[in-house]
Amino acid sequence: MLRQATFGRRRAGADGKYVVLGVPYDSSQTYMQGAREAPRAIRAASAEIEDYDMLEGVDLLELDISDAGDVEVSFGSAEATAELTGEAVREIASSGSVPVILGGEHTVTAFAAGAVEAEVLVALDAHLDFRDSYLGNRFSHACALRRAAEALGCSAAVAGVRSACREELEDAEELGVRVLEFRNHTPEELAEVLGKLTVGRKVYLSIDLDFLDPKEARGVGNPEPPGYSYTDTLRVLEFLRQAELAALDVTEAVPALDAYTPVLAAKLVLKALVRAEKLVPKFST
Repeated sequence: MLRQATFGRRRAGADGKYVVLGVPYDSSQTYMQGAREAPRAIRAASAEIEDYDMLEGVDLLELDISDAGDVEVSFGSAEATAELTGEAVREIASSGSVPVILGGEHTVTAFAAGAVEAEVLVALDAHLDFRDSYLGNRFSHACALRRAAEALGCSAAVAGVRSACREELEDAEELGVRVLEFRNHTPEELAEVLGKLTVGRKVYLSIDLDFLDPKEARGVGNPEPPGYSYTDTLRVLEFLRQAELAALDVTEAVPALDAYTPVLAAKLVLKALVRAEKLVPKFST
C-alpha cells in the first residue's frame, strides 16, 4: 500500500484546522539556490518527529493538521505563481482553516499574504526584505516583506534584522514598519514587544530561517551571522499565545546545503502551532 508523503504523517486534504501547503518556488534567489526542494525535505523531516513533544509536555496529535500538497508553480512567472498561490491559500483560509505554508524562497510570503485576513504582519528575518525592487524585479525575495505588507494593508514588524540597505530602512520608517534589530533585543524582549503588538489580533507570521544563527541553520539562501539560536527562537514564539494566528509560513531552507535545516523548519512549524493553539503541558516532571 502506498502512502502520500504528508507533513507529520498527517492526513492528506484541506480539512484540518491547520492546513499545510507547499510552494516550491525559488526563481529569484540570488545566492544559495534550491529552496524549491524545501517543502519535500521539510515533510520528510517532519515524518521522523515523535508525536509526543517531551520538551513542551504536549501531544502533537492534539494539533488538527492536514496536508493539501503543493501549489503547481510557474518558475518563469512570479505573477502566475502569485495567482496560483493566492488561489490555494484563499481557498484554505475561506474555509476557516489556518494556512501553514512551506516555502520556497521568501517571495512566497508576498504571494500568500493578500489571500488572508490579518491585522499584523510579523516576520522573523535577518534581512529587512523591504526593497521596492531588486535587479529590476519587484517580486524578488529581497522585496518580499514590502510586497506582503502592501498586500495585507496592515501594520508590520520585522524582528531579528541585522542586514539592510539605507533606502530600505528609510522606506520602512516612512511606512510605519517596526524594525526590531538583532543588536537591540534579547529573545525575551522580542517576545514582549511582539506580544504587545499582537495581543488579541490576527497575525500573519513569516519565519525566514536565516533568522537563526547560521551555525544552526546552515542550509539557507542568504546566511547572515550572527543570529538567534533555536532555543532563542522558541522563546520569541511565545508571543503567539496572546495572538490569533491567521497564517504561518516558513521559508528559505535549501536542503542541498544541509540536512538539519529542514528538521529545524519542521520543528518550528510544530512549536509555533503549539503556542498558537495555547497547548499546555499535560504532565509535570
